[in-house]
Parts: sequence; structure tokens; C-alpha cells
Amino acid sequence: MTIVVNPASRAKEWMAALTEQLPNESLFLWPQVGDPARVEYVLAWQMAADDLAGFPNLAAVFSLGAGVDQWLPLAEDERLADVTIVRLVDPAVSDEMAAYALHWVLHYQRRFDQMAALQQQRQFTQPDYVEAADFAVGILGYGNIGRRVGEAFTTLGYPINAWSRTLHHDQPDPSIDHYAGLEELNDFLSASQAVVNVLPNTAETTGLLSPDRLDAFADGAVFVNMGRGTVVREADLLAALDNGPLRVAVLDVTEPEPPPPSSPLFDHPNVVLTGHTAGVTLIPSASRIIAANIKRLRRGEEPYPVVDAGRGY
Repeated sequence: MTIVVNPASRAKEWMAALTEQLPNESLFLWPQVGDPARVEYVLAWQMAADDLAGFPNLAAVFSLGAGVDQWLPLAEDERLADVTIVRLVDPAVSDEMAAYALHWVLHYQRRFDQMAALQQQRQFTQPDYVEAADFAVGILGYGNIGRRVGEAFTTLGYPINAWSRTLHHDQPDPSIDHYAGLEELNDFLSASQAVVNVLPNTAETTGLLSPDRLDAFADGAVFVNMGRGTVVREADLLAALDNGPLRVAVLDVTEPEPPPPSSPLFDHPNVVLTGHTAGVTLIPSASRIIAANIKRLRRGEEPYPVVDAGRGY
């Protein structure tokens, strides 16, 4: 049986890394597939259902990125009902995203934006200083990535608020203030000087930050979105920036993505756009994780983690 690899970019790097990790497997770089009937696994960032349906013995699809939005429609395709979709959960990507969140929260907590403005005025002085201990960071979505983000900030002395859809009873750090469910969302938002969104795109998270919830943000709050752009409508976000309470929005993701050239996000003085770079897939570590899952399947074991279409991730 064979494996088809269909990366969005850096194809040579992917093939070299996967060949090293899976020396006994037969790998084809898409659109080369060999005999379609022998294709057992597909490794891809994105691939059309019609193309996947052309492999009659396809058993699993492995995502080459952390997001899974692009794979959810496959669950509704009867031709692919028996195909397992395996997520990529890579600690190296979580580290990248934690570093991204640290950078931007520090940038505004330490007032580096104001220092840049003072430099332009030829002034060498200090803005008002806010200590980390007085700058609570709220993590919207306390899963694998959210926990890593929380660890990074906790190490530097920031208080952490964590919001989840449901209450987790196995929280490893009792020093973190946990919030759960829609009934506690506004309290979570108002208690956080910075809110970092890492929620996936699901029916429950789409439009979660509605106008009334944006109003619940603390005055002067920083919003960092590295989850999905669907969590907030562009017009509502801009209104919260123009009229309060938001101080700034750092957007690694938007809806639509990319935003059209006419989008006011490009010109707004309190918006930073970073082009979906918060959690870049690192090929060496990702290839090891994917190879380990393939070896699990070869041993008759279950891969981890598998996409749950009902939950949306």
C-alpha cells in the first residue's frame, strides 16, 4: 500500500522529512499517486473530496496543519464515511503560538507602541508602566494550545484567566482562574486586560464575540486573535475599536481570509494584521508526529487525535 503527500508548500522538505521517518513506506508526491487502488493514506493540508474519493481503499487522511476546518465537509460525504481524519497536534506549533501571544501582549502591556510614537516625536521618555502582575491575560479556549499559552505567561508572572465551553475537572494549575460556559463568558472578558483567542471554528464559536460581549471587554483591553476569524464579525470588531472598550486588535486570522483589499482592517490605526503566521507548521517535528501515527495504524492501534466532526475539531 502507498501514501500520497500533498503539502501546500515546501514539497521537497516534506518529502525528505517523511522519507527519513518512514523509510519502508512507498510515498508519492501529489499529483503522482501510482495505482489509486493502493493508496491507503493521504497527507495533505487540503484536498478536494472528489480527489480523495478516487482512492477506493483510502483509510485515513492526516492533516499537515493544526487547523481542520477544511476537512470537516468530508464527514458529510458518503463516499468518505469510513475515512479517519487525523489532526496534527504538535507541541512545537504550540510553542510558536505561545511565543506569538507573548510578543503581542508584552508589546502593549509594556507600552512599546507608545514608545515608538514617542520616538517619532523625538522624545526619549517612559510611558506609564503597568506590571505583569496587574495585567491579567485571558485565554479564550483552554485546550492543548491554550494551556501552552497559559504556561508561557504564568512563568513571567501574569495572572491567567481561562475560558472553556465546559468546566474541566482535571485542571493542573489551581492558580489559574477558570471560567466555563456562555454564562461566565462576560465575566471572563471583563476580568482580562488582554484576551488571546485560540478557539477553533465551530458552529458554537462562530460569532461568539457578539457586540454585547465585545462591550464586556475591560476598558483598554488588547485582543489577540490567533484562533479563527469567524469568532467575531469585522464590523463589530471595528465598532469596539472605534467606540471602546478595545484598545487594539492583533489579528492573525480574519473572516474572510485574506480580507479583501477594500477591508478597513488594513487602514485602521489600532489593528495589526500578521497574515496567519502565529503557528507555522514545523516540518521536522510534524513529520515525526505523523510518522508515529502511521506506525500506530500499522500496529493496529488508534491514531491520536482523530477529528470529531460533531465537535467541529
